[in-house]
Amino acid sequence: MYCIIISFYLCFNGFLYIDQVPKFSNETIAGPNNPKLDANENPKLSLNGGEYSHYNLSVQLDDLTSTLTGVLKVDFYNNDPVNFTKLPFHIYLSGMAFISRSGIIDIISVNKSDISKKSLAYDEYPANQTMWVHLDTILEPLQRVQFEINFSATLPDGGMDRSNSHGDDFDHSRIYKCAGFYPTPCVYDSYDGWNTDPYLWVGDPFYYDMAYYDFYITVPKGMVVAATGELVQKIDDGDFTHYYFDPIHPVREVTFSASKYFYYDSDTVNGVNVTTYYLPKSQFLWENNAINYAIQALELFNETFGEYPYPTLNIVQEYTHHGGMEYPCQVYITESLDEWDYPLFWLESIIVHETGHQWWYNLVGNDEVDWGFLDEGLVCWLTSYYGEINYGNWEFFQYPPYIDKVRTYYTFEGLSSKINASVYDAVNASNYYYTAYTKAPLIFEKLRRSIGNTIFLTGLRLFYSQKVYKIALLSDLQQAMESVYGSSLDWFFFPWFDNFYLPKYNFLECSYDGNQQILNLTINDLSEPLNDYIYSQQVQLLIYDSSGLALDEWMWINGTTARTISLSNKPKKVRLEYGDEVLVQLYSEYETYIEKELEKPDKISGYGISILLLFCLVPLIYIISKFSINQKKKSKI
Repeated sequence: MYCIIISFYLCFNGFLYIDQVPKFSNETIAGPNNPKLDANENPKLSLNGGEYSHYNLSVQLDDLTSTLTGVLKVDFYNNDPVNFTKLPFHIYLSGMAFISRSGIIDIISVNKSDISKKSLAYDEYPANQTMWVHLDTILEPLQRVQFEINFSATLPDGGMDRSNSHGDDFDHSRIYKCAGFYPTPCVYDSYDGWNTDPYLWVGDPFYYDMAYYDFYITVPKGMVVAATGELVQKIDDGDFTHYYFDPIHPVREVTFSASKYFYYDSDTVNGVNVTTYYLPKSQFLWENNAINYAIQALELFNETFGEYPYPTLNIVQEYTHHGGMEYPCQVYITESLDEWDYPLFWLESIIVHETGHQWWYNLVGNDEVDWGFLDEGLVCWLTSYYGEINYGNWEFFQYPPYIDKVRTYYTFEGLSSKINASVYDAVNASNYYYTAYTKAPLIFEKLRRSIGNTIFLTGLRLFYSQKVYKIALLSDLQQAMESVYGSSLDWFFFPWFDNFYLPKYNFLECSYDGNQQILNLTINDLSEPLNDYIYSQQVQLLIYDSSGLALDEWMWINGTTARTISLSNKPKKVRLEYGDEVLVQLYSEYETYIEKELEKPDKISGYGISILLLFCLVPLIYIISKFSINQKKKSKI
């Protein structure tokens, strides 16, 4: 999801820890020679459906009432090492925003899919937006169960959330957007068991396993439909049109949007049909531009991470408070861009961001409640990477630059910020959006600059190839990076993702021994007692003497770090220069260094400072005493 706060600010532990990070020399870390991965290599796809669930979803839209009637035919595959007697499904619509009418999914019946059509018991929990289907037999690991859920759904009317019916017919602006509109299977994992989190107003509540879908949609005739998957069949039948969409490969969920008024542009690149859908009012902005941005992003991310395997990618206009929202093979972009300053800038940025989610959220999945920073952080990073490749500036789409926000966050907000945390751990909404959408991508960029661009990009590609169609953890990303880097990266991942506070460096000792011509330097981190892990990073060290700059080098600071430096001349001052590279806590984005002066003028014309003070104090005392005597004389008069 692309979150935007009113000021247009871009918003959004599964491994063992070691006790200490390693110490390093003063030399820059260099990675090993690494084998290159084929940029055109396809991930290994499962084409027979043997290890995935399979869902056949049929829905019909009534545009007059903004309702859907549907049937979800479930062929559920148990890929977990436990027996199940019941299965949970999310029914999110009732948790979404609305104006005049709330959304809801009503369960009509649940029946077995065999010839008996036997009814299955089910429970609904509206407050948690979940339902549980009770199975009539135990579902063992690696086994399947089939049943059908008959349901109806009412779209939130006028709301600006992920699902809604919004706009009007008189100005050709009405859209029916359907996401989270059907009972969606929950995920079972070893951390939480069944993940039955309710719909969340902060972050993304979405966490799904991959599954094959056959997606059938019936709408009133004359509507244009954009949906997850390739259009296999379109049949006009009286007053209705029937569509059949097939994503071909597994996806985590499906979505569709329908409008009588959509314009669309379409092109094919590398076998992928890319289509943009937008309202007439936005033609001036979207026509040609939107599809070009989507194609540029698709081509770059194909080359960088791995091939996009699906036959279609849709970019669809929506009504929303967010900048955009990601779904498999289809992403949504806010129509309010029409009224923004620099709308082309934002259109490109949001399209690139949401397109990036096809790799990080869909193809490589993650628990967006507990580790939402993983996909959002990577996608915000790759949006900036797109800016670097196309405009020569990694900060091109950052407003304000991530580093300025991160280094002053504690100063202005007074809040800690641990990245590797659940959305429930955030102090407030802005705290979550900051860690997931600003701090996390900056840390990924710091990783790239620490281990090198080639190693970083090769590690991302390996991570993708290892976790495509699966659920990933931060530890999986670390292991992929370590495989390419050639050694442990605990020293980086633990402090930067699990500490609450940035380092705040201080000169603990800074003295010059003139006899030995040695500068004794000790630097400590004032935040170290507040954190669990010691930071390790390189910082630029500058030493000045009476002639000017005497030393300029990058030194590793690993917790409290001591150095002895040979200097023939006595230094005047020592500076740690942070520039645009070093992550530390600052009071202001303009104060990008700390320094210590060693040579202060403590004598004037051969006199010690104590003698000078005495010379100054004697006249001052005399003047004060004379003034006091005069005042007493006046008072007597």
